[in-house]
Amino acid sequence: MPRLLRIMLFWTLVIPIIITILRIITDYILGKDIELLSYLPVFLGISAAGLIFAGPLNYFISKSKEN
Repeated sequence: MPRLLRIMLFWTLVIPIIITILRIITDYILGKDIELLSYLPVFLGISAAGLIFAGPLNYFISKSKEN
């Protein structure tokens, strides 16, 4: 798998899933109602940020460290 694809998948899927799970756990601990539909905007927003900003930025940073 190409390096760019791995980095982009990590920042658009793995990180948003981890953050969403941590938010669900935090809400469970605090005793708030857990509605999965309310976490969808958070997941999609973090995924979009990973796709547009974090993924390409980390790729170019790792590429510049190689040179």
